[in-house]
Amino acid sequence: MNTLEAIAKRKSTRSYKAEQISEESLQIIIKAGCAAPIALAKYESLHITVVQDEGLIAEIFEKAEEAVFAAIGVRRNINYGAKTLVIVSSLPPHRVGMDYANGGIVIENMVLAATDIGVDSCIMGAPIAALAGKADLSARVGIPDGFTPVLGAVFGYATEDFPAKEHSITVNRA
Repeated sequence: MNTLEAIAKRKSTRSYKAEQISEESLQIIIKAGCAAPIALAKYESLHITVVQDEGLIAEIFEKAEEAVFAAIGVRRNINYGAKTLVIVSSLPPHRVGMDYANGGIVIENMVLAATDIGVDSCIMGAPIAALAGKADLSARVGIPDGFTPVLGAVFGYATEDFPAKEHSITVNRA
């Protein structure tokens, strides 16, 4: 699959089979994340955490659902059953927003690589809200001291195949 095909085919999957992704697939996904261009080449300012412990994933999503309810007043089930959660964390950025920009680029590389190898994904901010201010939970999943989670994604195999949506963003030229 070429790059444009992977971009067009990638979609947010919200229901996963009980099957864990292979170690080979996980390594391809991580390698793609590590290949992302990072501002000022400060790769040491980022950290990737892979969570595959089902109990920890359930706890993170339980707290994420609480955080979403606190933020918008609506209860949503956001634990889609994926067996792999990846979290990108950052040291304090050298410029405002660079931690999120770098994290987004890393995650996007990962989900595109996953699409290319037949692994489904969903980019998620809710697990980050679950970890915010919870040093004990962050330590249990392996977020290093001084790092703040900025973005996450889940990976697995969809319970059903559905087509990617066509999206449109307003564009202007000056």
